[in-house]
Amino acid sequence: MNFILLLLALAFSAPSALALEGKVPLAEYHHDIWTGKDGAPGEVACMAQTADGWLWIGGSNGLYRFDGVRFRRFEALSGELAPKRPITSLTALRNGDLLIGYIYGGLSLVHDGHISQLPANVGKGVVGPVLSALTDDDGVLWAATSGGLLRMRDGAWHKIGAEMGLPAGGVSNLIVDQYAQMWLAAGERLMMLERGGQRFRPVLDGVRTVNLGASPDGRLWLDTHERLIPVPPQHQGPVQPRPAWLAQARGQENGLFDRDGNYWTLACPVGVCRSDGLGALPSATMTPNASPSSRLDQPWQVSNLTGNILFEDRDGNIWVGTQAGVERFRDNRLGAVKLSGGERVFSFARDESGHVLAMARPTGELWQLRDGAVSVLQRYRPGLFGVIGNGADGALLVAGNERIERRHAGKVEFIDYPAEPDGKRGEVRVTRVMDDGRALWVTIARRGSFRWHEGKWTPQAELEIPAGLVFAAPGRAGAMWFGYTDGAVLLFDNGRVTKYAPQDGDEVGAVSFLQGGEQVLAGGNAGLAVLLDGRFRRLHAADPEVLSSISGMVLAANGDRWFNGAKGVVYVTAADWKAALAAPQAPLKYVLYGVLDGYPGFASTAIRLPSAMADIDGHVWFAGVSGIVQFDSNKRRSAAHPPQAKVETLVSQGKRYLDFGTPPQLAPGTTSFRIEYTALSYAMPESLQFRYQLEGVDDGWQEAGTRRAVSYTNLGPGAYRFRVAAVNDLGQWSTPEAVVALRILPTFTQTPLFYALCAVAAAGVLYLLYLLWLRQATLRINTRMAERERIARALHDSFLQSVHGLVLSFQSAMGALPKDSAERQKLERVLLMADKVMEEGRNEVQDLRSGTMRDGDLANSLALVGEVLQESLGSVFSLRIAGTPCALDEQAGCEIYSIGREALMNAFRHAEAASIQVELDYGVEQFSLLVTDDGKGIAPELLNGGTGGGRWGLRGLAERAGRIGGRVDIGNGERGGARVLLSVPAACAYAGQARWKRYMPRWLRRPRRPRRPR
Repeated sequence: MNFILLLLALAFSAPSALALEGKVPLAEYHHDIWTGKDGAPGEVACMAQTADGWLWIGGSNGLYRFDGVRFRRFEALSGELAPKRPITSLTALRNGDLLIGYIYGGLSLVHDGHISQLPANVGKGVVGPVLSALTDDDGVLWAATSGGLLRMRDGAWHKIGAEMGLPAGGVSNLIVDQYAQMWLAAGERLMMLERGGQRFRPVLDGVRTVNLGASPDGRLWLDTHERLIPVPPQHQGPVQPRPAWLAQARGQENGLFDRDGNYWTLACPVGVCRSDGLGALPSATMTPNASPSSRLDQPWQVSNLTGNILFEDRDGNIWVGTQAGVERFRDNRLGAVKLSGGERVFSFARDESGHVLAMARPTGELWQLRDGAVSVLQRYRPGLFGVIGNGADGALLVAGNERIERRHAGKVEFIDYPAEPDGKRGEVRVTRVMDDGRALWVTIARRGSFRWHEGKWTPQAELEIPAGLVFAAPGRAGAMWFGYTDGAVLLFDNGRVTKYAPQDGDEVGAVSFLQGGEQVLAGGNAGLAVLLDGRFRRLHAADPEVLSSISGMVLAANGDRWFNGAKGVVYVTAADWKAALAAPQAPLKYVLYGVLDGYPGFASTAIRLPSAMADIDGHVWFAGVSGIVQFDSNKRRSAAHPPQAKVETLVSQGKRYLDFGTPPQLAPGTTSFRIEYTALSYAMPESLQFRYQLEGVDDGWQEAGTRRAVSYTNLGPGAYRFRVAAVNDLGQWSTPEAVVALRILPTFTQTPLFYALCAVAAAGVLYLLYLLWLRQATLRINTRMAERERIARALHDSFLQSVHGLVLSFQSAMGALPKDSAERQKLERVLLMADKVMEEGRNEVQDLRSGTMRDGDLANSLALVGEVLQESLGSVFSLRIAGTPCALDEQAGCEIYSIGREALMNAFRHAEAASIQVELDYGVEQFSLLVTDDGKGIAPELLNGGTGGGRWGLRGLAERAGRIGGRVDIGNGERGGARVLLSVPAACAYAGQARWKRYMPRWLRRPRRPRRPR
């Protein structure tokens, strides 16, 4: 085993190979065909790949570009004219531009997405049909037309003729080689012009050039369709290989050397042909079409048997343009193995030379799998049973229908199967044979597993191994691992049995694979797990299905791994595997070789044996449900170009934006747009994964999968920046990412000016409302003051004057009484009381005129009212203050005083009480006024809303309280008497509080600490 791993390591470090594998027949390449139903153009005449990665296709329907998935007709930018004429020539220039030649004459130039038309005239004539065009190393533009060679000078075309050694007539096959030499075909002459030269000189004569191209080593070849003729070199100094820009500049009409030197031809006589290795042969005239190495010449093999153009892109894919569409040939990274046919399942083993053997069932054929030399070694009885395996010493174990053969070092040992329970002998249906280093294990259908040790078979029941095992793998010497359908794993270690039950979150499902040794792995239909710290921990991947139904694994000496699973071959480097073991919850990094790489469906799990094995030559073999494939680790290809992310179009309100050189400005009122993007990668574009982000809208990158468009809605005006990136199946990210900046213009109602005008208008409305409120408030105050003055005048002019006249009459009558008489003394006391009433009346008139309490002190004002009433009506009056007295709001103080005075007057007049009390409470949250008495209480009909002739004025008390944001609770006390409680929130009662707070709900009011009155 160590010897095999060492050889594998050497093989995996072998030199790399490039381009399409020449030994593979054309029919075994990955061959894609696009026709009109896929959007591909027809009558394709020319192809080229510009430096930005775009593949351009020209034909009778105009100009297209292709990203590997979608064909798009070239769209000209605003004010420019898109080419819709039939195209005969496309040339990708080294500066990234594209030259376009037309069958009806004229040329166009595409630069950074902008198309411009070159002059259509040459002298007094017009430019004829263009066959090829280019720029030389000095930047001069040349065009080969049916009318002759043209050169651009001072912005005009000039025809080149005899003055530079050219014969009259059309020219074709215009190229500039790596030595800056210009070549063209004129009639039956091949001619060359050195850089800076003044005249073309003939190199070959008497040959009509159909195709002029270079082989990878830099040699130039002339193709007449019947013959391939080497062109005598005309340069001085060392030979230079063919540069990449020359290969991608344009396609070839008849024949093409790929980068491995294989020669592809069309019309051979029909279809596509390939002659292997011609570019590596010495310079000599050859006839490729006479005996090609491989061909596709049947209608069902190609889109059309008439091919027009061949092209090789920068990643080595071969493209064919036909009358019906476009085709691509690329290597499958996995090579299919051709067997006899009819195989369903396989078991693997190695022979003594280190090559892989495969036992095929039901055909019964034993195959030796060697690259390029797959052959049948032996044929056994056909049937569904019989497997092969290897002993710990490398011996080949063949479990046939009758016995086990052990082949090693030229010797064959036969081992009989365990006897049947009834003693009869017959066909034995063996499904597994393995060697754990100390004993031999065999599984027989419907009988279970047996262990062969020291010449004796022991059934699994006697070994305490439960029935129902579905997979087995040897571990260290004397140890075997067994897997079950419920996900359980069992270790039999030299007689000791240990069971590993599935753990929540780490289940792998029905076991389909086990790997013993230093690192134990278990695979199932739910995933792959590794034994860590005494329990199996499941690994994770971005696509969970990739690690499901694993049935085989190959481990290289450098630690790299190949798994055979539900989606194909999963390749994991040693570094990525180590990182996954350190953090099992993190996604495992891998490369998947699936059906697009030639994998036959998915991994074979029916036989319940390892489905992958490596040989001594560095080939890894995998069994799938539809056959066997190999991965050649010796064929190290240069890494493909990373994908190049591109933003193609932005669509908003029916308008398409194509030019992103300056940020597009979307119309005012735009709320949505759609962006279409792509990435240029032509090896396997179907596997590209995208992510995007619209800065200011998306929170980080958004995973788009293979989707190539995104729409945004509910957007507002402002600047945005869209970013998109792509990654291919090899983990190569596009660098740099594609970025498009854009701006949505605001409508007038979305501009700052509009918001400023709205603010001004709102302020004006508020000011008008304030003026209206001020006017109404002033009117109410004036009305109130006028009413007070009217009452004051009435009191002063009538009531007080009448009382004063009455007092004078009493004084006059008192003068007639004796000074010491009791009547006079009583009358004097009444007059004294009348003087006090007159004084109080004048004070009341003063209060009415001022609209406030007498001195702003609520307690003193109410105390005076109480004392006057006490002296007049006889009830005992008292007043108590709680809290720290504070200055009251002017309006609130007047209303509180009026409510308190009304309550006192009601109590003195109607309660028939012995005592009346007033309590003022200056609380932090609210102010309260409480008037109580011990009288007869308030009649129920008055409490229930009656007016009682107006005597109690209860409704007036509630109205006064409401005006200052307070409330009045009127009722009878528990021990008798009436009770009037006024409660006013601090925000409304105390001076210095914001007036707007009185309109807020109580639970939102946060009063400031009241100020003490000065």
